[in-house]
Amino acid sequence: MFVSLAGAAQQSTGFSVGALITLLVVAAVVYPLQKRLREKLSRERRARYLEEDRLAAERRDRESGVDPDGDGSV
Repeated sequence: MFVSLAGAAQQSTGFSVGALITLLVVAAVVYPLQKRLREKLSRERRARYLEEDRLAAERRDRESGVDPDGDGSV
C-alpha cells in the first residue's frame, strides 16, 4: 500500500516536459493564426469606416447643396 502511494506521489509533480512541449506547439500554431485574423479584421474595419465616412460626407454635401464634383452644376 505504501509503495502505491509513493508511486502516485511521484507521478503528480505538476510539471511535465510533454505538457510543456504541447503548450509550445499549440502556441506556435495559434499565435500566428490569431495575429493574421486580427490584422484582417482590422483592415476590414478601417475600410468599412472609410466607406461610412465617404457616404456621410456625400450625404452631408447633398443636404447642404454643395456640388461634390465641383463643376458648377447642381
